[in-house]
Amino acid sequence: MNEQPPARRPVRILPTIIIAAVALTAGILAARLLLHLQPPADDLSASRFPVARSLQPFHLVDHHGDAFDNDTLKGHWTFLFFGYTHCPDVCPTTLAVLNAVAQKTGDIRPPARFVFITVDPVRDTPEQLASFVSYFNKQFIGVTGSDGELDKLTGQLGVLHVKVPDQADPENYLVDHSASVFLVDPRGNYHALFTPPLSADAISTDFHKIVKEYH
Repeated sequence: MNEQPPARRPVRILPTIIIAAVALTAGILAARLLLHLQPPADDLSASRFPVARSLQPFHLVDHHGDAFDNDTLKGHWTFLFFGYTHCPDVCPTTLAVLNAVAQKTGDIRPPARFVFITVDPVRDTPEQLASFVSYFNKQFIGVTGSDGELDKLTGQLGVLHVKVPDQADPENYLVDHSASVFLVDPRGNYHALFTPPLSADAISTDFHKIVKEYH
């Protein structure tokens, strides 16, 4: 990759009260999720449900202008990551890891899909998403939608996303968000969770084992 990725804002320190609120919310969401997830098995770093969870209906759109909904997830494995194109660090780092995962799991058929879903739909237009995700991998898919439809998906996955206003420049804001990667199986069910720190080797190794055991 010789081109430079889209410009991103420098990291700023969040006010203490926002950090506290975000930590509390994240703790509640994580606690609810982990009540149902199995701890990582001896041979896996990922967490899995004893029985994969179905996803309630949602209706989004990808950067090609095509519908992205429950039916879109069926027939193949899908890695989901939530973030935004102005993210200064976590998002580009994670997408780089997922690109490495894509290279390491190219033997799996049908190929897994890698989907970046924005938590900043105001700024992340389909065109912006297309430019951003294609820098990391031409096959990656960017997804956006209305706040209501995004909340339908983030809510059931326990994805945290909190807008952090900039008083001096309201248009120049950050969005604090969860950094986990979610794995959806070919039936369109929520199957496993990969939590930071993320490793391409660990994810690809786990994924091969998960696919082999899936039936």
